[in-house]
Amino acid sequence: MLIPPRTPSEELLDDPSLSCVEMERSLRDLWLVNRTWGGSRAFERFIVESSRRATRRRLVVLDVGAGSGHVARRLAGSLQEAQFSAQVIASDLQWRHLVAGRRMMGRPRPPAVCADAFSLPFPDRSVDWVVSTLLLHHFSPADNERLIAGLSRVARVGFALLDLRRHLFPLIFVGVAGKLLFRSRISVEDGKASVRQAYTPDEVQAFASRAVPGAQVTKLFPFRLLVSRLEG
Repeated sequence: MLIPPRTPSEELLDDPSLSCVEMERSLRDLWLVNRTWGGSRAFERFIVESSRRATRRRLVVLDVGAGSGHVARRLAGSLQEAQFSAQVIASDLQWRHLVAGRRMMGRPRPPAVCADAFSLPFPDRSVDWVVSTLLLHHFSPADNERLIAGLSRVARVGFALLDLRRHLFPLIFVGVAGKLLFRSRISVEDGKASVRQAYTPDEVQAFASRAVPGAQVTKLFPFRLLVSRLEG
């Protein structure tokens, strides 16, 4: 069976008792995955092209579940290269991850906010974009409905949520390549857990459409999916 049943689990990186050294190693591994195999170029291209169609030249972007903030910083750079005036805010419930990211990365650093994705401290339509990377697979379908509805609430232009697709091939890849490439002992186990609890495009389409009518799910290479909705 190429698409195994979904298996929810806790990920070790989210354990508050994890040592700072191990946490930083795992966050570096996660950044390696995002920039190398994470579909980041297609993700950034979608935001750039959609913003051009919306005729927005000044953008405020909220990255929810931003972890170390490396994705937020890269997105800010891509938007600036595309001639946008952009501020990308890194938001995460795990303040330790945000602090670690600020230690790891050089300047410029994105502004950071410690906040619960299910209760964002932002008014309605207060930012242009809400984005996330590898967030949806952490939650149940019912929780994701509530999450996506809340993210849509604060966005003026739209939202773009990048995540894994559940499939046997990435599960095997993480198990083999992760042992060779990752610095942290927990990254391989967390990587496999992430794939096992990820969703298929049809599963995501079902709960995303219930949360926000008109939400679209697009497959991205390699074994990623993008959930998006443009306002108005």
